[in-house]
Amino acid sequence: MKNVKTLTALVVVAVFVMALLGASSAMGETTALCKVDALGSCSQAVTHTHYDAENIEILTGAIDYKCDALYLANVYSLGSPQVLEGEFTYTNCNHECTRTEENGPVVLHLLKTGHETAELTGTAGAGVLSECPEVINCVYSFQNLVATVKGPLLSKATNGEFVYESQPLTSAFGFLCPSTPKLDARFILTSAKAYISS
Repeated sequence: MKNVKTLTALVVVAVFVMALLGASSAMGETTALCKVDALGSCSQAVTHTHYDAENIEILTGAIDYKCDALYLANVYSLGSPQVLEGEFTYTNCNHECTRTEENGPVVLHLLKTGHETAELTGTAGAGVLSECPEVINCVYSFQNLVATVKGPLLSKATNGEFVYESQPLTSAFGFLCPSTPKLDARFILTSAKAYISS
């Protein structure tokens, strides 16, 4: 009877260890933006991206406004996550509003979540000064801002895209900061195709 209990305990420990090893290898999966659809390792890495967005929406409750936006970024070597570092530029905002990047560059982390899909997560540091006359004067952080990324095989855009859908904006500092602002935006990759590899 004692041997059965010992054997059962060893089996439980073995299952637990195997579960941990499986989880750690999944969490350690690398991510790479690749110029070609590669089943194995990425032999032609993307090193620079250019994303365009028309009519991104900033929903504040006090005033909702739209702007056009660009994100130009350098893409660093594959990683878990892969790092993109660049700058956002905003133009053509309505309601006399403006958006200006502050304390850049903006660092975003790309982590593969499935076939041709990934999450793009903002980090602390850079922010966006959002100003609308007499209504908003606030700096919003990129920290914890999450976009869904699709490569060209799944995206409706030819080269790939990332989308912010009702993402909450966190105010870093300022006055006239609306309490629950959100961001809706679709950034289309206008530089070369970027497949999501690992």
